[in-house]
Amino acid sequence: MKKAKAVMVKFVAGFALIVITFWGCKDELNKTGFNLLLPGDLITARKIMVDKTTIKSYTVLDDGLHTNKPSYNLLGTFNDPIFGKSTTDFACQFRVDTIHDLTGAIADSITLSLFYKEIYGDKVTPQNLKVYELNSDLYGADTYIYNQSINLKGLAYPEALSEIMYVPKFKLDSLTSLYGSTKLVPKDTLEQEILFKLNNSLADKLIMINDSLQKVKSPNNVNDILLKLFKGLYVEAGDLNEGGSIMRVRTLAAGSIMKLYYHNAKDTLVAKYKINSTSARTSHFEHNYSTTSFFTNLNKTQGEDTLIYLQTTGGLSDKIYLPTLSTWKDSVHCAINKAELIFRVEKGIKNTADTSFYSDWVYRYPERLKLSLIDANGSILDTLGNVIIPSDYALGDAYYGGYFSVTDSTYRFNLANHLQEIIKGKGNYGFYLTTDFKNSIFRRLVLKGARSKTGIRFDISYSKLK
Repeated sequence: MKKAKAVMVKFVAGFALIVITFWGCKDELNKTGFNLLLPGDLITARKIMVDKTTIKSYTVLDDGLHTNKPSYNLLGTFNDPIFGKSTTDFACQFRVDTIHDLTGAIADSITLSLFYKEIYGDKVTPQNLKVYELNSDLYGADTYIYNQSINLKGLAYPEALSEIMYVPKFKLDSLTSLYGSTKLVPKDTLEQEILFKLNNSLADKLIMINDSLQKVKSPNNVNDILLKLFKGLYVEAGDLNEGGSIMRVRTLAAGSIMKLYYHNAKDTLVAKYKINSTSARTSHFEHNYSTTSFFTNLNKTQGEDTLIYLQTTGGLSDKIYLPTLSTWKDSVHCAINKAELIFRVEKGIKNTADTSFYSDWVYRYPERLKLSLIDANGSILDTLGNVIIPSDYALGDAYYGGYFSVTDSTYRFNLANHLQEIIKGKGNYGFYLTTDFKNSIFRRLVLKGARSKTGIRFDISYSKLK
């Protein structure tokens, strides 16, 4: 009994020592892993901030983006006062919805409807939009990889099937019940339609093709034959010298559609052609930064700006270097509890001069940023071609982070496991910071760089062990 009592006293004393140690630390620490430590192992707990003058940050081009089968296609030209000019357009295949008996049919008209809810830019500048028929095949992602610089116009016939001047629309839907929306605080947008009336030459061509499709015995081969004779459409956004916007087009099934209106001796009917998950589709993105304030230092690692810039659609990413992390290799008796890399949004730059509606809704920040590791060869890809990401990512979103915080306008990443790996001898070659959903959504963002007054922070909470 005396022996058990003595053990209990030692346990209580050891536990009290831990409580006193942490109670005396002013900073709240992440307790991850503390349950693995014996009371006698822990000497002290500390929190430090890496000297911001040692951190390096540079804005670089993020070109070479793969654009096969995005979840949405982007369309429009946008002259951003901060980021310069961006142009987005796309090409896609169509599939027969239902095989119609077009014997004796006469084409009345043919239309293309593109639907969208979101725009990024103004709602006053007309966009010059054109539709062309493709004269070259599009391939699926498993056959051919397209990137943002693909010359889609070079894959099309030279004559446009349709040309319109279209002013993008944006209207918040105060009547929706989605996400707690109210009349005063609407949370959803009304869907808008871009309607093209195509040249009837395409309607006549599709009627002739349908005659061939009716002779096909296997329904599975219908669309294979269609794609040999009608390869798809290219939708082009014309050039603009000022203003403009980017529309996020819903191209998949239940979204955009092509309709052939025709009549025969008995009825007036409609044949529908849709874009589905098997349809090849790809985007073209182009950016011109020559007029921007950051152009002089773009893609260079000699001169640093006080601000760094991010943009989707194969636009801009950032290189981040923290060379002093390598000194932690000697800290073999440290247990890293939290290592938080913090980026702060530069809110001093106005998003838009268009004050006719709530600009933060239209000019939204990226919901999440992504951090990838640079290897010894300066690459972010492993031997299999996969992006190298910090091991902390596998521990879950809540742990890893990367999301925009409305509370303090920051993006935070927890890299505790990565720093622990550096302590064990892993190389420290820096990071690439990019946006998420780069080929299907338009976003841009200005962050405070390492040379700004507040700078980029890296806060480390650790425990010193025996």
